[in-house]
Amino acid sequence: MDKNKNMNLNKNLDEKKELIEKLKNLINLDIKMNEKYLQFKEIQRKWFNIGPVSRRESSIIWNTFQHHIKNFYDYLHLNRKFKEIDSKHNHQQKEIILKKAKELIKENDIIRTYKFYQRLNKRWKYEIGPTDKENDKILNNQFLEIGKKIYNNKREFDNNKDLILEENLLKKEEYIKEIDNITNRESKTPKEWQKKIKDFEKIKNILEKSGPVPSNKSKLFWEKYKKSIKNYYSSKNSYYKSLKKIYRENILKQKNLIEKVQSLKSNKNLENNKKEIIYLQKEWKKIKPVPYKVNQKNFKEFKFICNYFFNKIDDLKANEIKESKKNKSVQNNFLSEIESDLSSKEINLEKLIIQWGKLGQKDLQTEKKFEKTIIKVLISKGFNKNESKIKFLEFKCNSMNNDEKKLKVSELIKELDNLKKELSTLENNLSFFNEKSKENILLNKVHKDIKKNKEQINNISFQIEILKS
Repeated sequence: MDKNKNMNLNKNLDEKKELIEKLKNLINLDIKMNEKYLQFKEIQRKWFNIGPVSRRESSIIWNTFQHHIKNFYDYLHLNRKFKEIDSKHNHQQKEIILKKAKELIKENDIIRTYKFYQRLNKRWKYEIGPTDKENDKILNNQFLEIGKKIYNNKREFDNNKDLILEENLLKKEEYIKEIDNITNRESKTPKEWQKKIKDFEKIKNILEKSGPVPSNKSKLFWEKYKKSIKNYYSSKNSYYKSLKKIYRENILKQKNLIEKVQSLKSNKNLENNKKEIIYLQKEWKKIKPVPYKVNQKNFKEFKFICNYFFNKIDDLKANEIKESKKNKSVQNNFLSEIESDLSSKEINLEKLIIQWGKLGQKDLQTEKKFEKTIIKVLISKGFNKNESKIKFLEFKCNSMNNDEKKLKVSELIKELDNLKKELSTLENNLSFFNEKSKENILLNKVHKDIKKNKEQINNISFQIEILKS
């Protein structure tokens, strides 16, 4: 083993000597200045990557290397342009190291901070060349001030090492408890787990930077820590494994809903489609969770098909409204023509009713207007009001098919039932009046309402008889 170690030390020594020779010859090479500078930086990089040499040779080889480094800088600085470039580069590198050194002060791990500062110090002294004198002095003073604080902290740590290590151990054990609490915290949704991951990473990072623990308790502590970390990652992996399964199931549910809404395109009953689509939209909202990007893609497809139907329904309604307005205008013109020709004896009522039936869908108000107009025609021909109503109904029946008659009878029966219920209520109300109330205005109104109701019942009953005959 000692033989192999000596071989490595000798090999490292030979490599360093070879780099020194390259550095010596670099000044005399017949190449451009910027190429020389790049080769110089490469020699420096290689030097610090080579392992150690024997103690006896270490100081000699280092001083020789530094001597030729200084010679090259002296040579380099003869060229003002490259002196400025190199100085600027060195200034930037020292600013970076200074920033890292300032961040070290905030660290709780004194030993780690001390070792890291030593590495920075080595780079500062030996790897980075000079800057301009004024800035170099300012930067060096700042770096040294930070170094003093770090060395003082290290000295204080060494003086109170046992106490500080015990305090670190207590802190770290508290952090382990926090990690266990985070692991055991119930989290059912991806959002809750994201919070859990964030909390875990924060505590884990603080724990790892909170300084060393007593060496005789270190093994036991790290076993606890590894167990705690393992439990957390096991819980996390288990959740995300089950979540992947839920994702797959929910994505399949979304695909099925897309297929269902797509299949409705072949169904021409838009009103039924509308109800079905509203139901499917409610079902879509229940499907959670789904990966964000997949959900966005599927929802875009689902929404596009739904919008297709709703736009179609809107277009149909707009056309119906347009057609209804057009029909109403034609119907009103038709009624106006009849009213303007009431005195004519040549009016054929059956023909008018047939023509009216061909003028499209009518609302209740327009139908009543037509009925009043025809009754006016009948009254103008010598019929009284009741006879005119009966005659109108007879004409209307002649223009209706069996299905239309059945539908009309059904409507009239419903109206008749309501009138009979209303009549029963009115007759019951009479019992609330005594003999002295005979002149009561309210009582008179009840009697009038009863009379009117009976007339309506008789009229509707008669209409039902005509329609059934």
